[in-house]
Amino acid sequence: MSTIKVNNLQNASGSSNSTPEEIQQGRAKAWVNFNGEGTVSIRDDFNVNTITDNGTGDYTVNFSNELANTNYCFAGYIDNAPSRSGVFGASDTGHMPDFQTGSALIHTMYISGTNGQSSTMDVAIAHCIFFGD
Repeated sequence: MSTIKVNNLQNASGSSNSTPEEIQQGRAKAWVNFNGEGTVSIRDDFNVNTITDNGTGDYTVNFSNELANTNYCFAGYIDNAPSRSGVFGASDTGHMPDFQTGSALIHTMYISGTNGQSSTMDVAIAHCIFFGD
């Protein structure tokens, strides 16, 4: 196996300059698309080996390869037809995403009515992506 060492990468016209560090820092370290209802199952993924169902709207995303530290960024989207509404994040019961180097504990929930109350819920479609070192 050969190793190529460079300080900068450019496209064929000589523009769009990137350093290896920029590429390493800017790419997703893990992502997953999963079914969170009934028996949880992964539809497709990168660097995710399993999803643990911890209860209603409570999942652990387990990484195949650990992330460098717990200071990574998470983004996600859920679709729970027929209401097609929901969010990842905090709830009125104090649930927050919990990041470890080998896994991330996430919660899915819906916001009800105009009062903004939230409740955890299982979701039909969940998409998660993780960026970091």
